[in-house]
Amino acid sequence: MQPLSPVELNPVFTLPDIATLNEVPPTAFSTLQARADSAFATLSALNAANPILLLNGFCGVDYEELVDNLVKKHANHADLFDLCYAENLNHPQKPIWLRLKAGTGQVFCELVGQLLELSSRHLEAEHIVQRILKKQDNDSKIADYLSLLSQHVAAGQGFSHPVLINLMVHRHDTTMPVVYARQFTPEQLFGAVHFQTEQGSVFSHHHLLEPGLLHQANGGYLIVPIEELLDQPHLWFRLKNALVTRQIEWSRPADMSAFYFQPEPPPLDIHLVLVGDRMAVAELYLLDRELDTLAFLRADIVPEWDVSAELPRYLGFLSYLRQKNRLLDMDISAIARLCRYACRLTDHQHKLSLVEAELVAMMQLADVIARREQCPLISEVHIAQAQQEQDYRLSFLIEQSDLGVRDGQYLLQTQGKEVGQINGLSVLQITGHPYDFGEPVRLTATVHLGDGDVSDIERKAELAGHIHAKAMMIIQGYLANVFGAEHPSPLSATLVFEQSYHEIDGDSASLTGLCALLSALAKEPLYQHFAVTGAVDQFGNVQPVGGVNEKIEGFYRLCKIQGITGQQGIILPASNRLQLNLSDEVVAAVAAGRFHIHPVTHVTQAIELLTGCVAGDVEQPDTLFGRIRDRLDDLNGHSIDTGFLRRLFRR
Repeated sequence: MQPLSPVELNPVFTLPDIATLNEVPPTAFSTLQARADSAFATLSALNAANPILLLNGFCGVDYEELVDNLVKKHANHADLFDLCYAENLNHPQKPIWLRLKAGTGQVFCELVGQLLELSSRHLEAEHIVQRILKKQDNDSKIADYLSLLSQHVAAGQGFSHPVLINLMVHRHDTTMPVVYARQFTPEQLFGAVHFQTEQGSVFSHHHLLEPGLLHQANGGYLIVPIEELLDQPHLWFRLKNALVTRQIEWSRPADMSAFYFQPEPPPLDIHLVLVGDRMAVAELYLLDRELDTLAFLRADIVPEWDVSAELPRYLGFLSYLRQKNRLLDMDISAIARLCRYACRLTDHQHKLSLVEAELVAMMQLADVIARREQCPLISEVHIAQAQQEQDYRLSFLIEQSDLGVRDGQYLLQTQGKEVGQINGLSVLQITGHPYDFGEPVRLTATVHLGDGDVSDIERKAELAGHIHAKAMMIIQGYLANVFGAEHPSPLSATLVFEQSYHEIDGDSASLTGLCALLSALAKEPLYQHFAVTGAVDQFGNVQPVGGVNEKIEGFYRLCKIQGITGQQGIILPASNRLQLNLSDEVVAAVAAGRFHIHPVTHVTQAIELLTGCVAGDVEQPDTLFGRIRDRLDDLNGHSIDTGFLRRLFRR
């Protein structure tokens, strides 16, 4: 079981033959989202009224830019229109809407003004009417209104407002509107009806109508974050009703809800794009079980890029981010370092992060350092320094954790041998802290006469979650399978995380706990210069765990505090190799032979490293497992006769 080489501890990239990032053509985020691209291609071709697209995303996505780019690529419908409100000549308290051809709203208002002037002088205005109708493709509602308007003026009747038309939405060009709804109120989303008070009388008219986001997006796309709807659930149901009825009901102040002023609801023709992470989508589904029916078109926004897919396209994305944020250019060493950082964000050597917010943050920090040093290019040194400075600014909690070890308050060992004691590895997740960090923990196991039960103190103290409880049961299953197949075990065991006072969960300590129990059963001491992480199944196979980089770096910090001996190292699942992306300091220590990382596939490999003994099997008396079986047989009363015969037949 050879330890991993330094080359295996970090991702390796085959970069193209370029000198700087500026040589790579920029690639927008949308071009790397094939699933979203497919969804928008389908959305634009959908023959449905007010269709909904649900995008499963993540924090840090520029949804507005993503949707805008995909709309420009796929939108092939031209259903834009101007919208105006006009005084209802029969019922002034019920103003009506007129739908105009896109971009003709201002001309329409001017021509209506000319029509009023000619009609008031009792002059022939038919040519004006024909001109208007020609521009509006002989729209029947407009034709009826102009006819009624001419009769109204000819009869000498007046108006409630001197300006007849309120042009609410005017399209200056044929650009498809893409509106992003941010922190909106009902009035901002559906439009507002305002009121005026004069001499004790409350009144309103069509010029006191204020368009909302739905009016602005009419004919185009409206992007709505699901979190906004979860904060105001009634808005989702009102929005859903608008989509189904294809019209927008106006909002009005609560104290004016009974006031008799009812503008005609305008038509609604939009493509609604709901965006949010999976948790938000799940909450919205719990709020409305019809969500799957309404939003049948869904797509995932992928947060990572496969290195093997096409690395130059990812470099194009980095080039795009650099240009978008007006940052200094990067040399080839900085590109490699930034890709390594992107891999660390995904916890996989073959995956690169597409989370713009985190990538841009690191690029901006490096840009500050490069400009401070008056360098024309960002190099690897600048990115490494940016990481170090960021770690320093956020290391107070880690230093407080290490202080307990320095002061001798946490009883952890990185040298010597102990029976039933082992170093485990945990990852702390603290609310409000931007990233997790590793912290070693001491596990101890004791055995005593009993019924073979493994007593988990964490579970009994209600400090363990369900997954941890399952892991402890798997440990008991493995021990029963290996040592209790013929006779029940006369020994019970107690397992505990020492000096742990917060709730724990997960199965990543099951290999650690199993090794501690094997040590206690065999009375064989374990090397304390190792720390162990890994999950196991009932057959002893070691399974992968999360947070391996943080765990390794956490134990390395402990070893530095207590002194590097050259023997210390980590035992981890071999299946976690692709998750390794370690700090320069740890990699340098491994390269110098001062620190070691051992991959294992089975618990027998781990226990052999920890004890220096051959694990063997229960039928071999001079092995670790054989000694455990002999001890259990002695306690079961099989040591004189059956025990002797069993040993005899082994030979």
